[in-house]
Amino acid sequence: MISTENSNILCAIYVRVSTEEQAKEGLSIKAQIDRCKAFCIARCWEVHKVYKDAGFSAATTNRPAFQLLLADAEAKKFSVVLVYKIDRFSRKLKDLILTLEELKKFNIHFTSVTEQIDTTSAMGEAYFQIIGVFAQLERGMVSERVQLVFRNKIDSGEYLNRSPMGYAYKDKKLIINESEASKVREIFNMRVAGVHYKEIASKYSLPVSTLYALLHNVTYIGKIKYQGKLYSGNHEAIIDEELFNKVNGIEKKVHTTLDKY
Repeated sequence: MISTENSNILCAIYVRVSTEEQAKEGLSIKAQIDRCKAFCIARCWEVHKVYKDAGFSAATTNRPAFQLLLADAEAKKFSVVLVYKIDRFSRKLKDLILTLEELKKFNIHFTSVTEQIDTTSAMGEAYFQIIGVFAQLERGMVSERVQLVFRNKIDSGEYLNRSPMGYAYKDKKLIINESEASKVREIFNMRVAGVHYKEIASKYSLPVSTLYALLHNVTYIGKIKYQGKLYSGNHEAIIDEELFNKVNGIEKKVHTTLDKY
């Protein structure tokens, strides 16, 4: 909380109009600035700067003055952001919540001239706590949506990563690249025959770490690994599961000595 009568308080004024609003009474840039400056005078606040976005919609945060204000907030050039009305700042609740949470991290307060939102007060501190709860909820919901998308992809057998050696993408599907696939088969057969890592890596110009990852990649047996679990993919296997298991049986024995290579 900060004092409402403190001449040391630096205030950033943010004003905005979209193109279609410029002719509307009471929404002009000048009218907003005048009201905000009068508000600052009443509170003995010093105006640090007026950030003006003329002709920009609040449907996005990709506005020049808005982005400059956020950068200056991070640099702690002021301690309060003042707007004439919240919808000048943002029309999307999600953007508003996330932006206010960002300002909070920089100890920047937020106040509206025409609405009962003033985080310079004790009530405002409680308001910021509520904002934080909603921001956390929003992030959780986004995470759940992302997880759902991935789950749907997994259930349909869709490959989620960059195509490994031996495969290529075509029409959003993983298909075998036969020229590379033959090398993958050779690598597995060499390793099951006991050929040393260094020799295999040298022959195919591969880093040892890449070779190790290749030999453990379940993609080659038509599987997909997601969050530690295996699922059937909708792509064709390059090697059979028996060969893969033999190779990985060898790998398990030498796993603790790989750093020597």
